[in-house]
Amino acid sequence: MNTSIDQPLPSKAELIRATIVALAVAILLLITTILPAEYGVDPLGAGKVLGLDKLNVASTATAAEIVPVEVEVGLDMPALVRSASTVKSETLTVSVPAYEGIELKADMAAGQSIVFDWKTDGAPLYTDMHGEPPNPAENEFTSYWKENEQLAGQGMLLARFDGTHGWYWQNMTEEPVTVTLAVSGFYQGIHQKK
Repeated sequence: MNTSIDQPLPSKAELIRATIVALAVAILLLITTILPAEYGVDPLGAGKVLGLDKLNVASTATAAEIVPVEVEVGLDMPALVRSASTVKSETLTVSVPAYEGIELKADMAAGQSIVFDWKTDGAPLYTDMHGEPPNPAENEFTSYWKENEQLAGQGMLLARFDGTHGWYWQNMTEEPVTVTLAVSGFYQGIHQKK
């Protein structure tokens, strides 16, 4: 007994239509899910709505490096900021004594920006990144980032006001901790605040 049913092969037009539909579905999946989740690119905003934009942060950082990322990017933020000054770049190393803190500050004018990358020699530190205007009143500062037990930190800081902007590290261990800070961008200088 023969139970096979002969099916006609699809026509050329049906194959083209099926290929176009499959391609459209693939592009839609790429734009709405894969790009936000894997690469942090979200052209339609669907990745943010679905929560997929957070997957890229988690997949590219170790557990010790995962920190909340606060980015204020809007249409009012320019795509290009030109500068009359030249780019500076330097690497600094400081030792944070046991149970003490060290503060490094960059002198910056409003609109200047720096890219930074810092890491410890192995022990975690309390981190407080903040800025103050010139001649601040007592306890007058703007806090950008506070976190306990950080081994490293990277990012970009755009100065919203003239003043000093930088890092405070506090060592809560019995041994000194070395911090290496690499900075590149537009600023007047970096100094250790007393």
